[in-house]
Amino acid sequence: MNITYFKDFSVTPFLNNLSDHDAQILTINIPIQIHPDNPKLVRRVAKHAILDFIYNLSNETWDSVFTTTDVNLMFNSFLCTYLRIFYSSFPLIRVKKRKYTNNWITLGIKTSCKRKRELFLLTRNNNDAALKQYYKTYSKTLVKVI
Repeated sequence: MNITYFKDFSVTPFLNNLSDHDAQILTINIPIQIHPDNPKLVRRVAKHAILDFIYNLSNETWDSVFTTTDVNLMFNSFLCTYLRIFYSSFPLIRVKKRKYTNNWITLGIKTSCKRKRELFLLTRNNNDAALKQYYKTYSKTLVKVI
């Protein structure tokens, strides 16, 4: 993907009211392609892996970090050592996403659940008794349908 040129973007000012220097917010709209069949890479953090990580960190001599006086080189050396141990203790593994098929959930039920959520958000910050009663009735009806 060529990221050097974007046609779909917007720049808006962000007024912070703290000084005479305002920030600019850049919003870039990038179409994302999702491939659901591709396996996902994750790191599994198990108890034995954590213990291995701690053990390897404690046995590291860190000589490469403390032999220099330049702070940037010190940090880079520390980060490289830390990440080397981290990546060896918590390797990436491929995980396929499970496909859950709920054929009994119809489009009407999905739409009603979405509407119930909208009603919940409305009633959460509203003291209107009629709206709350409507939400309760709607919820009871939806439970019966499901």
